[in-house]
Amino acid sequence: MKLDLHIHSSYSRDASASPDEILAACKNVGLDGCAITDHNAVEGSFRASSMGKHHGLIVVRGVEVSTIDGHILAYGVRESIPKRLSIEETIEKIVAAGGVPVAAHPKRFPSGIGLDAASKNKFKGIEVLNGGNSRWNNMAARKVAEAMKVAKIGGSDAHKISEIGRSYTIIENVSTEDDVLSAISSAATRVDGRSRTAVEGMVYAAETLVEWLRGGLKRQ
Repeated sequence: MKLDLHIHSSYSRDASASPDEILAACKNVGLDGCAITDHNAVEGSFRASSMGKHHGLIVVRGVEVSTIDGHILAYGVRESIPKRLSIEETIEKIVAAGGVPVAAHPKRFPSGIGLDAASKNKFKGIEVLNGGNSRWNNMAARKVAEAMKVAKIGGSDAHKISEIGRSYTIIENVSTEDDVLSAISSAATRVDGRSRTAVEGMVYAAETLVEWLRGGLKRQ
């Protein structure tokens, strides 16, 4: 089963697609499931979860939480997670909310927590193939995940419909959110897809610079 476990909807300030549009796009590109992981917002994910069966998709509830040091993906949470806490506190909150904590794009500046922090905290997985990351950053994250023997997670980090499915996680024999969470917790995952191209990297750098100059480049 192919699942894009990092997608942003209109509930993120930097994305515009509705949860319903995202699920339709996932189906169109041949995915079996997804997680909508908006920045510090669970509403889009919960809406998608309620529509998953209609689209014939496994939908994992999720959120991308902003800690004081960078972003963490929380899968399977039943409530919102406070932002601007430490990495350790955020992981505790995620677990208490019934979720599974994963380090998001750890080697991305300025929103990644860094490889050292990713390796020293109690993550169940590390995002090792992020569609918005360079190949080198993804390879560095993969080495940490392999050393820690935790789940390897792939996701497009899509903020536009056209980006959905660029990178994804492969998990065998799953049919529910609980199955996916169990597979992540037991490191029974692999990834496929691609990293961003050089041209996409230049576009990202330009957009990052614009956000920085506008004073909007914060960990949300």
